[in-house]
Amino acid sequence: MQSDAIIKVIRVPIPTPTLWPHTTTNSYIIGNENESLLVDAGYDQESTRQKLNQAIQENNLATPKKILITHSHPDHAPGVRQLVDWSPIVYCHELEKEAIANAISPVTNLVTIGHHDTLNIAGAQLQVIHGPGHTEGQLNLYIPLLKTLIAGDNIVAEGTTWIGPPEGNMQDYMNTLHTLNKLKMSQIGPGHGDWVHNPYEHIEFVIKRRIHREKQILAFLTDHEQLSSADLTKMIYEDSIHPSIFGVAQRTTEAHLIKLIEEKKVAKQDSQYAKINKDF
Repeated sequence: MQSDAIIKVIRVPIPTPTLWPHTTTNSYIIGNENESLLVDAGYDQESTRQKLNQAIQENNLATPKKILITHSHPDHAPGVRQLVDWSPIVYCHELEKEAIANAISPVTNLVTIGHHDTLNIAGAQLQVIHGPGHTEGQLNLYIPLLKTLIAGDNIVAEGTTWIGPPEGNMQDYMNTLHTLNKLKMSQIGPGHGDWVHNPYEHIEFVIKRRIHREKQILAFLTDHEQLSSADLTKMIYEDSIHPSIFGVAQRTTEAHLIKLIEEKKVAKQDSQYAKINKDF
């Protein structure tokens, strides 16, 4: 890496039909006037192209010829369709390749990239980190020169991201959070919301939230012989969440339950869950 490399990282909030309380999904343009990389491309709509072109012009950046997609969800990947004339190379993890190929068609120049691979952009080495949890092929991008992590949906600025089957895995997510927490960081670019300028405190907050939820689930299952994942979700949130996100909250509860089953702390029969030391 050239020590004198000068690059910018520009956060571009793209309007998307994402989950409450967010109304935008972040794209990031990394580079300078000679070369740049786009991380995530938002939703497949005209405003995606408009917002990105505006950011490129206002910040005197080269039009990206490379795009890294953190994961295949519809508010992160399909916006590539709006950028066909860039003739970009699109990077993703092997585990997301099929879903992303479908999401970005007719763009076909798709290349897989993995953990600890690097991309050289405008003289700066960018490190790819495979961070499964939210999805199995979720990628993060670390910029050592700027001590900056682009986290995709592993981190959101407000609250915590949802983790749920079949793509999500709670144990993988906890492992990813501990891995990210070892990086030298001054800021995190989240999948949704503003820059996170207290990276370690924020990651610790997410870890503690997940541990707290797990303890809540075990406590409720101690007090009740059997509960469904919907029952547990209602008890955890007590009508404190927006109705539109109850489904993903329930899936996050289910991800916790799967982890607890694997740890032999909880058992499942039909749609009911119980602590392992209780009989059905």
